[in-house]
Amino acid sequence: MSRSARSSVKWWHSIFLAVAYAAVLYVPSDVRATETIDNFALSPEQLLNATVTSVSKTSEKLIDAPAAIFVLSNEDILRSGATSIPEALRLVPGVQVARDNAGIWAVSVRGFNGSLDDKLLVLIDGRPVYDPLFAGVYWDIQDMVLEDIDRIEVIRGPGASLWGANAVNGVINIITKKAKDTQGNLASVTAGNQNGIVEERYGGKLSDNGFYRVYAKYVDRQDNQTPTGANAHDGQVEDRSGFRADWKGTGDANDDFTFQGDVYRSDAGQIRTVPILNSSARLTTAEDLLSRGGNMLGRWTRTLTDDSKFTMQSYMDYTGRDQELLKDQRSTFDVDAQYELPQMDRHKIIVGGGYRYSVDSLTSPTPLVTFTDIGEKTQLFSSFVQDKITLVPKDWFLTLGSKLEHNDYTGFELEPNARLQWHIDDQQMAWSSVSRSVRTPSRLEEALHIVQAAVPGVSLDTLPNPSLNSEELIAYELGYRRQWTRDVSSDVATFYNVYHGLSTFTFDGLFAGTNPARTILALSPTNSTSASTWGGEVATDWRATDQWKLSASYSLLIMELHGPAGDIAGGQEPETQSPNHQINLRSQWDITKDLSFDTMFYYVSEVPDYNVKKTFRLDTRLGWRIMDGLQFDLVGQDLLDPHRHEIIMPGNVQVAPTDINRSVYGKFTWRF
Repeated sequence: MSRSARSSVKWWHSIFLAVAYAAVLYVPSDVRATETIDNFALSPEQLLNATVTSVSKTSEKLIDAPAAIFVLSNEDILRSGATSIPEALRLVPGVQVARDNAGIWAVSVRGFNGSLDDKLLVLIDGRPVYDPLFAGVYWDIQDMVLEDIDRIEVIRGPGASLWGANAVNGVINIITKKAKDTQGNLASVTAGNQNGIVEERYGGKLSDNGFYRVYAKYVDRQDNQTPTGANAHDGQVEDRSGFRADWKGTGDANDDFTFQGDVYRSDAGQIRTVPILNSSARLTTAEDLLSRGGNMLGRWTRTLTDDSKFTMQSYMDYTGRDQELLKDQRSTFDVDAQYELPQMDRHKIIVGGGYRYSVDSLTSPTPLVTFTDIGEKTQLFSSFVQDKITLVPKDWFLTLGSKLEHNDYTGFELEPNARLQWHIDDQQMAWSSVSRSVRTPSRLEEALHIVQAAVPGVSLDTLPNPSLNSEELIAYELGYRRQWTRDVSSDVATFYNVYHGLSTFTFDGLFAGTNPARTILALSPTNSTSASTWGGEVATDWRATDQWKLSASYSLLIMELHGPAGDIAGGQEPETQSPNHQINLRSQWDITKDLSFDTMFYYVSEVPDYNVKKTFRLDTRLGWRIMDGLQFDLVGQDLLDPHRHEIIMPGNVQVAPTDINRSVYGKFTWRF
């Protein structure tokens, strides 16, 4: 879609928002309620006593969770000045975030970063947004009204014993607020040199025990430039809307129900250069990336006793993505059940199981991309059990668990986990763990034949490997968490990871190609690379005064990869595709009750394989509460550089690199 066509979409969306907004204004005043917003920073003590659910799939205090977990609160996200979820994840130690262009991001945990990272599981309210086509996440379409996020829980390290395959290096669980907590109207407008965002959300009551919200959001991200100063044609126009309803059952049953859904459409772009077979010439074009999709999720929870409950969840998801070389669409149905048994002497047991059915459809093959099957149907069966054993009451606990899955690519996969935790006293806890996780093959590796480059009579192709095995990780972790005083807390996590059977494209020989006739220099994925990574993260929060909070974190990552002998396809490249050192410094200062000033400083060491030098980044936010319910934010992002690139794929000559421009914007938020 051309830029003018995207602008016409903008006008239609503006009309839609105006109508929706006007309708909200006519809602009777007795059903309006003002959303309560606390603009002041939580103390370190409050943060460590906050509830998390991602580590054990049941509620527990952060200070008691035996894993390297970090929680981004709603306040953290809003005060960071982030306009997207990946931007907010820059605050998390151990997470590597690099912006490819206006809408496309590379996000990973503890290494192996790239825009097609395949070792990270991302969930939104328990719904995986993993794409089986390439075993990763399209971050450009993961969006929502940021004010509606309750928290983002980030587990650094494997979570496969509960969450399953592909939760290899980490789990990011985005948890939205209950509808009861988003009552009334919210309208916001963001305008700046890089972003234009309009949001409208309304929350109301279904009954005394039932609440709902509906929202609509429009995003317009402007084009950046290439390193040569040309237009990168990477702007993005996105429309999305959705709803959530929560209610309690009537009668004696203690039931909670949730029903929610979203629809979206995104039109983005980039400059792509593709080979012309049997020619030294290449075709360069401004490529459109058209994405659309929708989902619905339902969840039922019955609380049986104070420490026992049963949960069933099901969702349906549709995604479609059109690019120059490949168009695909996928529909997924998933159902999961979990039973948390009552405490039995020293044992606290959780069991669960699930089933997922997925069907995809690819466009007809082209000379540059072919595949074995236009459509594929896959099934995933899973079960898990976890037992938290009390060794010494209040002091020592041992958690044992495992996930057992059966997929259509590699059959049965067992992913066990053991975690030992020692509560030294009420203010400090140490933990250690050993676990196994796997990354199952993707559709791209199993079925797609892609022409990467060509000269007259010869082409360089990647071929599919239907016999590919899963990648395996054995992870060893050690951590310590302490509340030094009411105002100071620290969290330390270290790790040593051993990978076997990493998928690497290796030389597969010379073949005769057809349509047109040529000699193919073939590469195919094989499980021929091993690796060791080690490092750790340290994070500290200090509430210096009642109005001033400081946070700091440092991340260390060392990688050693061992590719096949005579490797020509970059099996060891991930060693230099993630930074060795990262530092985050953050200040949240409430100057007065109505005026706040926040500063975020980031240091990222060089990333040689992406041609990225060491980076110093400064973001600031000035927040002014003009009156009750009306807020204005002035945000500056990347103030130290007018523009720079954050990632350049070394072997990807097909997509032009992009320099990301400095961003300055103002945002009005009205709650009533």
